[in-house]
Amino acid sequence: MSALPLVMVLAFPPHVQLIYFACCLLIALFGIRKRMGFWGHLFFSVIFSPIVGLILLLVSGKKRPPKEKRRDAKIKPAENL
Repeated sequence: MSALPLVMVLAFPPHVQLIYFACCLLIALFGIRKRMGFWGHLFFSVIFSPIVGLILLLVSGKKRPPKEKRRDAKIKPAENL
């Protein structure tokens, strides 16, 4: 038998499974603006447990804003070819 919480949860009644996956989904929703994003937090919470997912959510940093393209590029294109 595997030690992963997901395997153990699947042996419980459906209402316990529903609570487990609802907690995972809630953690993933809070993780949208974090570095791992929605899918990363959802995957991690489902596989390992919502408690570990919550710890990861609290520890992870925010997403970095995308670098804006600078108008004055280092290499300027030739104007007349």
